[in-house]
Amino acid sequence: MRFSIIIPNYNKEIYLKECLDSIYNQTLDKEKYEVLLIDDGSTDCSLEIAKNYEVRLFKTNRKMAGGARNKGIENARGQYILFLDSDDYLYSNNVLEKLDKHITDEDSINLPFVKEYDNYQKVVGDLGLSLEEKIEKSVFNAPFTKCLKREFAQNIRFLEEVYYEDVSYNIEVLCNIQKESDFLEPVVFYRRTLGSITKTKEISAKKMIDWFIQLSRLYYFCDQFPQYAPFILNRIKRNCLKKRLDVLDEYFTTRHNSFYDYGNALYDTENK
Repeated sequence: MRFSIIIPNYNKEIYLKECLDSIYNQTLDKEKYEVLLIDDGSTDCSLEIAKNYEVRLFKTNRKMAGGARNKGIENARGQYILFLDSDDYLYSNNVLEKLDKHITDEDSINLPFVKEYDNYQKVVGDLGLSLEEKIEKSVFNAPFTKCLKREFAQNIRFLEEVYYEDVSYNIEVLCNIQKESDFLEPVVFYRRTLGSITKTKEISAKKMIDWFIQLSRLYYFCDQFPQYAPFILNRIKRNCLKKRLDVLDEYFTTRHNSFYDYGNALYDTENK
C-alpha cells in the first residue's frame, strides 16, 4: 500500500463529505491507499457521514489534532503518510496518482497547496528552499505540506492537547530529514474556517501559553540538533517573544485581553 491518509476530525460535518469525496474520487487505484479518520469526540453528525465511506475509523477523547494524528501514525500501514484536515480537500482528482509516480525513496516530499484568502486564492509552499532556510523562516507548518515516509514519521510525534502542535512537529521533521524532494503541483486546498480561532479569553490565554510550549520545544531542538541551532534560534527571535510575554503578563495581571490586537496580528504575520 502506497499511502495512508490521516484525517483528524472534530465537529466538521459541514466539510467532511467534500473532504472524503476528494479522496475517494481519485484516479489512483483504491488498493494503493487507505483513509484513517480519527474522530476526537465530535458531537455533530461526523460519524454518521463517515459510515458512508470505507474509512478506518478511530476515536480519541479530546486529544486535539496532535493526539488524533498520533493515533493515525500508530495505525498507518502505507509506505507514505499524508495528513489532511477534515475541512480541507485534495485539490485535483489525479494528484495522488501523480504523487505516486513522483516518489522515489525520500523521507519527505514538499507539497505546495492552494490557500484561500479573502478575495483570491494562491498556490504557496516552501519549494526550492534549503532545510536551513525552512527551519529558520518557513511559515508553512501545516502537516499537509509534507508527504512523509512512514518509517521516518513513526519516530516523531505531535504534542497532544495543545494548540500550534504543528510548529514543533514541523521543525523536528525538518531537523531529521536526510533526503527530500519537491512536488510541483498543489495537493491540498486549504481554507481557514470559521471557528479556527476561538474567541474567548480563556482559550486565547491557553493559545498564548501553548505557543510558549512550542517555543520551549524549539530550544530543546537547539540542543538535540546543534548543526541547526543558529537557524532555530533565529526562528525563535522572529516570533516576537517579548511582545507575546507582555500580552500574557497583562492578561493574568489585569484580565484585560489584548490577544485580539497582538495575537491575531502575529497570527496573520506568521501565516501570510
